[in-house]
Amino acid sequence: MSEFPVQDLLRRLMADTRSSSEIARLSGVSQPTVSRLRLSKGRRVRRSASFNKLCSFYGMEARHVGRAGGYNELLRNAIVDAWDGSEEHGRALLVVIKGLKGLSAKVE
Repeated sequence: MSEFPVQDLLRRLMADTRSSSEIARLSGVSQPTVSRLRLSKGRRVRRSASFNKLCSFYGMEARHVGRAGGYNELLRNAIVDAWDGSEEHGRALLVVIKGLKGLSAKVE
C-alpha cells in the first residue's frame, strides 16, 4: 500500500453521501478543504494535518501511522458517539477532555 493513499481517500470522499459540511464537522477539517479535495481529482494533494485527519476519519490511519493509530480512531469514534452535534455540548466535552489532562498529571 502506498505511503500516500491519495486515490483511496478521494474514492472514499466521493462515495460518501454526506455533505462536505457534515464531513468537515465530523472529521475536524474545514468545509472548504473537504470541497477542494472532492474537486481536486488528486491534483496538488499533499500530506497535511487536514489530509491526515480525513484519512483517520475514514479509518485509513492504520496503514500509514504507527501503533497509536488504532487509539486515534477509537478516541475519535468515542467523541463522535458522545457528542450530540451542538456547540454547547461540544464545549462541555472539551471541558471534560481538558480536565482529564490535569487528572493524568496527578496520577503520575
